Amino acid sequence: MNMSNIRKNIKKFVIFLAIALSSFFVASSEDNMLEVSFFDVGQGDSSFIRANGTDILIDGGPDNTLLSRLGETLLYSDRSIDIIIISHFHDDHVTGLGELLNRYQVSNLIYLKDSKTNHALEYILERVNDENINIIALDGEKTINLGDDCYMKLLDPRILGIKEDDNNSIVSRLDCRGESFLFSGDNERVVEKALLQYDWGIEADTFKASHHGSRTSNSEAFLKKVNPKKVIISSGEGNKFNHPSEEVIERLNSLEIEIYRTDMQGSIRLREH
Repeated sequence: MNMSNIRKNIKKFVIFLAIALSSFFVASSEDNMLEVSFFDVGQGDSSFIRANGTDILIDGGPDNTLLSRLGETLLYSDRSIDIIIISHFHDDHVTGLGELLNRYQVSNLIYLKDSKTNHALEYILERVNDENINIIALDGEKTINLGDDCYMKLLDPRILGIKEDDNNSIVSRLDCRGESFLFSGDNERVVEKALLQYDWGIEADTFKASHHGSRTSNSEAFLKKVNPKKVIISSGEGNKFNHPSEEVIERLNSLEIEIYRTDMQGSIRLREH
């Protein structure tokens, strides 16, 4: 082998080593970081959390757009998700999970116990059973310890004594090293009112607006109690439901809360080290 080929091979090796080391340091730094993404999935809902190396997905949006958003967030070689939380079984929150279960290794799946059976639930549970994924049917409250001063609390709103409704959703609160996030699915004012009377702790720095910013949710009393600095609204551009409601936008502005919208800004990523 001549000197020119030796130099080329050395150069190739150095480039390969640089790529390998950069991937290592990216992975290592991500193990100690907090990142919360609110995916732009059109008129639907999907949020991704990475806390201390644990990957959590809340809902999966209305279609396979979820796969593109995960591809923008995770390394190409990262095909595993530790926890999926299904807030409730409306199509715009779960349809994207079908294909995800074909492509990613999922360890745990959490959903409301005794959820009303529909096609999405039947398909997802069938896939889950095929893959031996651990199923947690939430009935009450649960706390997930994520280590290093990070934990997630989950609440089944039915324990609040409210009327059964298809919009009733798991309430999720993430606390991590002084940052807090509240996710309320499609819960409406009846759940918000009940939460105001329940000693659970709904105050949060960032609140994902309930029901895509609908006027049937996001009451003034609830927003004042949560007292967020930021509100994220997940909705599709020009959607037929007119989400988010102008009434809610005006309310947020009057309370001087920062507003972020996926229909205007695309996916929104918040990161803390």
